[in-house]
Amino acid sequence: MGSQKNTGFTVIETMLFLGVAGALTVGILVGSGAAINQQRYRDSVNTLKSFIQQQYSEATNVVNGRDGSEACANAVIVQPPAIVTPESRGTSECMILGRYVVIDASGTRITASNIVGHRTSNVPEASSDIAEVTTNYRLGTSTIGQDSADIAWGATVVKQKTTQAMPLTMIILRSPLSGSIMTYTSEGVVTDLASMITAANSSVTRNLCVNMGAGIVAGNRMSVQISPFATSQGAIQVPIERTSVCD
Repeated sequence: MGSQKNTGFTVIETMLFLGVAGALTVGILVGSGAAINQQRYRDSVNTLKSFIQQQYSEATNVVNGRDGSEACANAVIVQPPAIVTPESRGTSECMILGRYVVIDASGTRITASNIVGHRTSNVPEASSDIAEVTTNYRLGTSTIGQDSADIAWGATVVKQKTTQAMPLTMIILRSPLSGSIMTYTSEGVVTDLASMITAANSSVTRNLCVNMGAGIVAGNRMSVQISPFATSQGAIQVPIERTSVCD
């Protein structure tokens, strides 16, 4: 009789195969997880950028969300159940002048509201857009038409070169004289809108650095940049990573 040859795998060969296959699987899973986290991070940055850009559209293409049951009281929209005399849309003494955008103290939530202006009666027009708003108008905000969102994927807006949350206030004003758009920004949550309208708050570059925790971001952290003297959504950009000021 001829000899019989075994063609199966030995225990050692099988263990080696399983070990190599397991290592490859772990590597693929780890790499996939890192890629997913990086994509989520980029999504959070771009979503923040898009939210801020949208506010310029809201400021220039005004939508009056009142239903006619409210009234204007010196730049404050009074709503039921308060005792008010209802004013139909387009008949009140308040007008929508732009958007009030706030990143909260935790750096994790952004809210945008309408800026409402009430003009002092029987005063002459001022000599400039800024003077008209600051001298002849009282400014307030309205919850009608308000938008709020968490920064996507649990990200946080932080100060440059830190992980410290950075609250921010941004107002986008449409001049009642010329229709020109003016942008003012300030660190912190500012509720006095008139105090925001300064040359310093218009001429500064703001970098909203986005943080998602240690080990998630590969390379430099990214930012949403608000250019000085911003007049349109084109002034809101995400700089390329190699020019990041966040790290």
